[in-house]
Amino acid sequence: MEKVRSGDKVVIKAATWNAFIDAANFAKEQRQNQLGKGLKSGVAAGIVLVKNAESEQRDRFSALVLSDVAVPPNVNEDEFVSCPPVFVGQKMTEEREGKPYAILLQPLAHDEIGRAMVLGITPAKVTIQDTDDQYAVPTPGSSTGALQSDATGVARILWKAGGSGSQWCLLQLGGAGSGAGGEKAFMCKVNGGSVKEGYQVTVYPNGREDSSVTYGGVLYLPDLALDADLPSGAWLIGHKCALKATGGEDK
Repeated sequence: MEKVRSGDKVVIKAATWNAFIDAANFAKEQRQNQLGKGLKSGVAAGIVLVKNAESEQRDRFSALVLSDVAVPPNVNEDEFVSCPPVFVGQKMTEEREGKPYAILLQPLAHDEIGRAMVLGITPAKVTIQDTDDQYAVPTPGSSTGALQSDATGVARILWKAGGSGSQWCLLQLGGAGSGAGGEKAFMCKVNGGSVKEGYQVTVYPNGREDSSVTYGGVLYLPDLALDADLPSGAWLIGHKCALKATGGEDK
């Protein structure tokens, strides 16, 4: 494309005009992200950023426990609320059992940051310990982020290649657990709050139609824009990794 001078006749092709529109939309989106009003963290799509805190490389489709965030609010509150979160990924140990984890979507060297899945369907190799096991969990102490089958968990085995031993599986991450560890997705009713401070919710572990057992919690929604406002009475689906219990029963 060439520039024109004042007074020159301008004929704009459709492709050129569309390129201008795309560029303007991109610039607008970047400006919104910098202001924290158009935040796109990837959480809604089930993809998050993870930093490999282990000394060894982790291969694609291996598991890392989400033990912390790289930039907590006490270090930089503006970055915490305005930028896509980066989780610190570590290997599964006995002390970290029960913590949320993610499946890497790309190889990560030490201290490298990349994409990982916390919600969705992904292939992964799993060591099937019992043919009746329907879930996969990170193998404690594994230096490669290996997975093994289990009777409970948050990663449901939708399909597996064989009967037992290490094999490729298709896993459904998030909200798929048997509930033994309280890792299911729950129906939550908004009572008040904000994106920055979290939303006060009533959690319905047995579904919105059953109010016999409920408890309170704070639901964090980092994928919402900072100027978003969820009205009281709104219903949401909350997961353990985004929900902090604040009272009632010990969940």
